[in-house]
Amino acid sequence: MRLFRSFLAVLAVAGPAAADEVALVPGSTVSAPGGLIRGKVERETPELVRIEGRDVPLDQVAGVDYDGAGVSYSQARLQENNGDLARAADLYQKAAGESTNPLVVQDSRFRRAAMLARVAQADPSKRDAAVEALRGITAELSGSRHVGPALMLLARLQLDADEFDAAEATLEELSKLPWARDRAAVTKSRVRVEQGQSEQAIRDLDALIGRLPEGGAARLQATLARAEALADLSRFEEAERAVRAVIDAAEPEDSGTLAPAYNTLGDCLRAAGKPRDALFAYLNTDILYPSQPEEHARALAAIAQLWRVLNQTERAGQVVDRLRQEYPGSPYLPSASGSAP
Repeated sequence: MRLFRSFLAVLAVAGPAAADEVALVPGSTVSAPGGLIRGKVERETPELVRIEGRDVPLDQVAGVDYDGAGVSYSQARLQENNGDLARAADLYQKAAGESTNPLVVQDSRFRRAAMLARVAQADPSKRDAAVEALRGITAELSGSRHVGPALMLLARLQLDADEFDAAEATLEELSKLPWARDRAAVTKSRVRVEQGQSEQAIRDLDALIGRLPEGGAARLQATLARAEALADLSRFEEAERAVRAVIDAAEPEDSGTLAPAYNTLGDCLRAAGKPRDALFAYLNTDILYPSQPEEHARALAAIAQLWRVLNQTERAGQVVDRLRQEYPGSPYLPSASGSAP
């Protein structure tokens, strides 16, 4: 009996057995305590992750953590979180060569390509290496969960380089995945805007919004993209009304909706020639929603530009320093440091 009690005490200290984890997106249609499913990841495909016999669609997956992924993998995640993307890419490559878990190998390879893509957004001279790595993922890991995210990153790099035909082809490939079809359609609308076809973009988005359920992430993205297209056509009041409607309908703690909405509002107000109003819109993201790193970095860059427009160069420099410190590998750094468009 004494030995049995000692065994129970060891278990109590050690805690639950280690396991893989699938984190669900906020408001997921998949039910799980705390938004986490723990167990063994049994299978991954371009459309789902299977864990403990449950199939979780990829659009409901916020992230996957593997038990025993290895030291190099853990170090890579740390460097990624610290913003040292080049070092993270090297460590992910090392992790891919060390792990005996094929899912960890696939994840490491994708994460390396993703780091290279983020580096290339800030430094176009690194673009070829990033494109090559992403194409390697789409070709060699076409049966993995990473093919869709790799196609999205590839399309983004192509758009940044004004390679519109290539971006359309990539998005067409992405749209073959059911969970990514609506995201691909929204991005295609942005291609239309870049090509000077904003009227067509609005028609496409109206049709898309009409069939999407209210409150969903895809509908939010489509609504904000529509506002951007309206602003491109100088229909500023209509664009502002559309974005403010999104803001008014959102819960105050819904940072996933409000951060991009306030940033889009700032974009529309800046395009309308209202730099002070735009500044306050971006400040909402900076002050209230720094938990959204992509949108927070985007807001900081815009704030720096607008302080420069308002002849507050010292304040602009302070914001650039913050951006550099908090997001050292951000693709927004070059625009924040230069002149406002």
